[in-house]
Amino acid sequence: MTKKFILLFLILLFIFTFIAEADDQLKIAVIPKSLDNPIFLDTFEAVNQKALKLGVKVEWVSTFNKNNQELIAMIRRLITRDIDGIIASVDDTPAFREVIAEAVAAGIPVATFDADSPSSKRLFYTGIDNYKAGKAAAKGLVRIVKERNLTEKPLQAMILTGGKDALNLNLRINGFLDYTDQNINLTVSDTLYCNDDFQKAIELLENYINKNPAIDLIFFVGGWPFYVPPDALPEFQKWAKQGGVSVGIDIFYSALVLQKEGLLQYLIGQDFRAMGEKSLEYLVKYLRTGDRPPGYVEVGLEYATEENIDELIEIYKPWQVK
Repeated sequence: MTKKFILLFLILLFIFTFIAEADDQLKIAVIPKSLDNPIFLDTFEAVNQKALKLGVKVEWVSTFNKNNQELIAMIRRLITRDIDGIIASVDDTPAFREVIAEAVAAGIPVATFDADSPSSKRLFYTGIDNYKAGKAAAKGLVRIVKERNLTEKPLQAMILTGGKDALNLNLRINGFLDYTDQNINLTVSDTLYCNDDFQKAIELLENYINKNPAIDLIFFVGGWPFYVPPDALPEFQKWAKQGGVSVGIDIFYSALVLQKEGLLQYLIGQDFRAMGEKSLEYLVKYLRTGDRPPGYVEVGLEYATEENIDELIEIYKPWQVK
């Protein structure tokens, strides 16, 4: 009986220890700007795979469409729950800085990824150098302009971007303009804001080209209009085939198809998998050991050119959560 009792005690001890350890698992909320943006799928997959290796729980939460007010309210609700850390893609606004400060005051460290708020109390940021990305897109554009012998011609450009308060997007525009100002005769006629809404981006693009068919160049600060096949962009398709030049940031399958079709000339990509993996790894290490990560964790850029377009299409063809 004594042996059976000891064995039963050890089994129960193991079970309760396992439950306690499970309950003691770190809980990290990961918050993309919206759930409807497929660009974050690679981050979603990478974060969940990394969480299994690190033995932590991850909650992937956001609003379906980008809505900063609702997103801030969601973060406030998370602060009141048993959350150990937050990783979020945010705009650099006073409201986001305030809610990040509230989380930190409640003992919840906050890291940012993809889009940063450097003047907030966030612990660190993981992402690309957005100024460098804009400059890289501009270099691709200038190369194409030179190849077409348009260097001396006054060129009119349109910029399509997301939100006015998105620091990451504004840095891309700054890098783009700084480089083009020094190398070609370019004037930006208009800047359009889609607020990260794909349907709105498509409508803005199609309507703009319909009314301004003589525009020479377009810089897409993000890939919002490109989650559709070429036939869904008839005005843009016609404009591109008549000599319009466009470059953009974000690489994914349907955008690469547009480039292969000749509608886009050059794309710069971001490593969203690395953003997820590194953000979670550094935040968990900080929570477990107190080791403070660097303030900026950089992930590299990817370049889609005529030389590697076919290879990238094969890589991104199965682009989905596996």
